[in-house]
Amino acid sequence: MLVLWVIAFSILGSVGVILLVGMFLLFPEAVQDMLVPCLISYATGTLLAASLLGLIPHALEYSEPSLILSTVLAGIILFFLLEKLIIWRHCHDAECEVHSAAGPMIIIGDAFHNFVDGAIIAASFLSSITMGIAASLSVIIHEIAQEVGDFGILLHSGYTKKQALFWNLLSSIATLPASVLAFYTLKIIRAAIPYVMGISAASFLYIALADLSPELHRKVETKYAIRQFVLLLAGVATMAIFLRFHP
Repeated sequence: MLVLWVIAFSILGSVGVILLVGMFLLFPEAVQDMLVPCLISYATGTLLAASLLGLIPHALEYSEPSLILSTVLAGIILFFLLEKLIIWRHCHDAECEVHSAAGPMIIIGDAFHNFVDGAIIAASFLSSITMGIAASLSVIIHEIAQEVGDFGILLHSGYTKKQALFWNLLSSIATLPASVLAFYTLKIIRAAIPYVMGISAASFLYIALADLSPELHRKVETKYAIRQFVLLLAGVATMAIFLRFHP
């Protein structure tokens, strides 16, 4: 019976969130075009805060700092190599100015993050149903903020709206098998969770600093700079508030 609670809230935390974010498609085309640059600024803030205020501090609670930080460093190097491979695969023109691998990177990083969320949901329900519901609701809330930003990143990277929705949904489904697996093998999975958090944090840091930040500097007008700065802070504040009340 308890596993049904885990499955139900895992589905709500993955598929339910994506369908909610997919309501973005209902906005008129002009509104969507205006919102995407704003989502990029907002996503930069949420990714930085999720990694530096959430994932890394939590991982440090369960393992040696040197091991976690080494994992983050290795993850950044890994994602650098991965981005190079993606660019090489899709663009052989030395003068090409697109070179955007943020889309595939965010899909991979989000899958790692959702794996952790699934394990958190399972572990919380094994503690108690009340704690499980509280943890699941918290996961759902912070996922809404993050997935909105991820959706904007995919659109900015050249994905169509349907493609962005599909790949966001695919990466989010990782929550469900992770929660079921963690429910039955928590003692084994628990040892890997801090390092999965470290890899996920590395992906978020790399995307925010290497892929998104340069895009924010393309427009130098004061009004754009102010808007970007305010939205970046809003992204940081959103994640900070959610993490502050996360069980």
